Amino acid sequence: MRADPAIEFRSVSFRHPASRSARPREVLAGIDCVIREGERVLLTGPSGSGKTTFLRCCNGLIPHARPGVFKGDVFVRGRNTRDCTIGDLATTVGMVFQNPDHQIFSNDVVSEIAFGPEQLGWPPSRIDRAVNGILEQFRLDRLCDRQTTELSWGERQRLAIASVVVLHPAILILDEPFSGLDAASAAGLLDLLDTLNRESGMTIILSEHRTEFVARWASRRISLVGGSIIEPPAPDALPRDRRPRRMAGPPRAGIVALENVTFRHPGRMAPAMDGVSLTIYPGEATVLAGPNGSGKSTLLRLLNGLLRPESGRIVVDGREIRESTVAEIARTVGLVCQHADYQLFGETIAEELAFAPANLGTPPGVITQRIGRVREDLGIGHLGLTASPLALSVGEKQRVSIASVLTMDTPVLALDEPTLGLDPVAKQKLAGLIDTLCSGEKAVVIATHDAEFSAAVADRVVRLERGRIVDDWVVQEERT
Repeated sequence: MRADPAIEFRSVSFRHPASRSARPREVLAGIDCVIREGERVLLTGPSGSGKTTFLRCCNGLIPHARPGVFKGDVFVRGRNTRDCTIGDLATTVGMVFQNPDHQIFSNDVVSEIAFGPEQLGWPPSRIDRAVNGILEQFRLDRLCDRQTTELSWGERQRLAIASVVVLHPAILILDEPFSGLDAASAAGLLDLLDTLNRESGMTIILSEHRTEFVARWASRRISLVGGSIIEPPAPDALPRDRRPRRMAGPPRAGIVALENVTFRHPGRMAPAMDGVSLTIYPGEATVLAGPNGSGKSTLLRLLNGLLRPESGRIVVDGREIRESTVAEIARTVGLVCQHADYQLFGETIAEELAFAPANLGTPPGVITQRIGRVREDLGIGHLGLTASPLALSVGEKQRVSIASVLTMDTPVLALDEPTLGLDPVAKQKLAGLIDTLCSGEKAVVIATHDAEFSAAVADRVVRLERGRIVDDWVVQEERT
């Protein structure tokens, strides 16, 4: 006998309100779909294909909390979401959003995990047992004394997931949950999801672009393209054509050098950077690897002067940064932050892409040429220049954020988790662009947990653990 439906879509369409964007307003187009109790569903599709909208229909955020035109019906365990409040569904459907900062609001780790059970009126003894169990399951016990604002992106991601899983909802929805997780954390989360599914029958729906390891876990795959379900699922992009790898190394002078650099965040005893020495060379793609909290994002922020070392020195293009302002350093080192929402601020895409080069005194005609080039290179030409950057999908925001730094044409490009929200085709374009930049003697430094992307672009891999470089190797074999 087949299991009962956990979630059922009946002729569901959703249309965004009119905007200045050239994007299609209809995000879902007549979806019919049944997800049964206990299924492990992998939801895939290109950036902007409607995956996040599909997930928000599952817990009532659509139609109750998102503007737009909603047609059809969604049933959650037999209840029509039109007839339920979001609160009514919250104990049945737990959702983890793409950006943990949109979900975490407590000051410390324990309070964040305990918040949901407290709101449901669990007795203190039950809350203590549940919180302690989740802390151990998610390897968060060592972070109990930390403020949530002090956590790395990956640590915040694990905390957001833990704060939902602690309630043991019948249906668990995760939107890009592996984006900021290191390999060990991602494998641990997948094992935990498998255990929850097997032991409690939890239905799990997971949207993810990094499908290489999730596909084996899923019992079913749903692929969205243009707001419609494609059967069979659309294949992932094939690997791009790969050129022979450059022989990386120090025959050239370095453009950025860290010399015995130590840095610690305010209020923290342990240093985030502990005596790090590293030279970045033109024409080389350097990947920063390492577990969550190892110091990768801190190192990138030190490169462009947003952070200043406690001891040691940093030399950028022959000049020590203590003698320079952040604006001056930005002429050499362009930084793309880990999440686009922290970087985008323009009212339109055109304003966003032109802002930084205009501040550097770039002539308007040159800015226009650069904007046209990066839109083509990153595959965002379909987005209207009058669209609001913050109204885009996560993957589209990410590409606009990268484009806004590329228009500066800096000798060094620092990318913090650049593949967040990117589908395989967009990753392929970005990898090809990095090749082009390095062939033009630019230096690219990439902090990433995306092993597939790292393998595609890295000339050199620098591994960090607890603020120290523990390995630094050059990849010399040819790409095949």
